[in-house]
Amino acid sequence: FDEVLELYKLDEAVKDPFVFTHASPELNDSAREETLAFLERIVVDEDEDFRNMLTSRETFIDRRLAALYNIQAPDPSGFAATTLPENGTRRGLLGQASFLNLNAHSTSTSATLRGMYIRQKILCQVIPPPPANVDTSIPEADENSPTLRERIAEHLENPSCASCHTLTDLVGLGFEQFDGMGRWRETENNSLIDPSGTLDGTDFSDAWSLAGAMAEHPRLGPCFARHAYEYAQGSELGAEEQPLQEWLAGKFQFDEWSFAQLMITIASSDAFRNPGGSQ
Repeated sequence: FDEVLELYKLDEAVKDPFVFTHASPELNDSAREETLAFLERIVVDEDEDFRNMLTSRETFIDRRLAALYNIQAPDPSGFAATTLPENGTRRGLLGQASFLNLNAHSTSTSATLRGMYIRQKILCQVIPPPPANVDTSIPEADENSPTLRERIAEHLENPSCASCHTLTDLVGLGFEQFDGMGRWRETENNSLIDPSGTLDGTDFSDAWSLAGAMAEHPRLGPCFARHAYEYAQGSELGAEEQPLQEWLAGKFQFDEWSFAQLMITIASSDAFRNPGGSQ
């Protein structure tokens, strides 16, 4: 998970301390530790339905993260389990500082980076690179476009940009109520943030409901089955291995989304034990 979710990049994540006053290397370390401990509980300790990684309110935080999340620290001396508020604003992996911090700029959020991460890392979709010589800069905020949603409208109207930015930005905007460090906010430049959108035909009102839509997305299970197999095998699945991909995804679902069982399935498969086998 450290590699697949690129949590190791937190070691080099830099934020402007004048913009994000909570920023520090120690907080980046805490964010990484939270996500790894959270996933270990779901995958190893409890062997839960893997999709709970997007909707669970159970996590592990220390004082630094508690301050960022504006909740009480469960243990003043270090990391401890806690349950996020039921009427709160964040849940699951995509409400954690690791995802929100990594996929943002040093002085601002980024709907594009957050949306691209979801498409590529969580759903295994391919987002093509931007055309050459295309201006990807976002206009500065002004009284007519105070929020990011309004400022990226130009990209969504430009045909050379819209094909990709519609896929990424309209999902990434669902997290705009979290700043570039993962701290909750309701306004940007004194204007209310609209975090609503649509994910592949499913409407969502905010990051909380987007997490639920993500958990039910038909590409989620197949994507992590693919990640697990490619990591175990040390190589990417090729187009000719599509039947194997479908078999792994189907077995993952049959085993009630147990990631631990998925690893057993992979390790005992002919495809893993005898390269070139079909299963």
